[in-house]
Amino acid sequence: MLVRYRPFRALRRRDDYFPSLWTHEFFGDLFENFRNLKQVEEPKIDVKEDEKNYLVRGEFPGYGKDEVKAEIIDGVLKLHAEHKDEKWDQNEEEGWRSIETQSGSYTRSFALPEDVLEDKVKAKMKDGVLRITLPKSPKKEKAAKEIAIH
Repeated sequence: MLVRYRPFRALRRRDDYFPSLWTHEFFGDLFENFRNLKQVEEPKIDVKEDEKNYLVRGEFPGYGKDEVKAEIIDGVLKLHAEHKDEKWDQNEEEGWRSIETQSGSYTRSFALPEDVLEDKVKAKMKDGVLRITLPKSPKKEKAAKEIAIH
């Protein structure tokens, strides 16, 4: 009888033979706290186009209007968001104080098409959602020019 050789089968069952040090009660909730840390995610950005405009929609949950900046420099749309948060807690009777500080920033740039009217760009932010309207310049129909063949 032939049996398929599987060299890593024993490694899959190693916990049966050697209990994991990391799950031991000695470490308590230490590793659990690291697993529960907030995941830092990039804001979701959607770019769409219709007949008259390019539309940029960005989701910045937890960011205020004053923490998000949009600017156009040399044909590039730059979005920048920076968020800082401090949480103070203290108990004078027990003589302790706790300060938790969180901060994060995000920057993303988009090269703009040549037909964007930069002086007419509008932006709005409501409930953590940034909407930027980039109007297009009207397309000029080029007249056909006949080329004489000699």
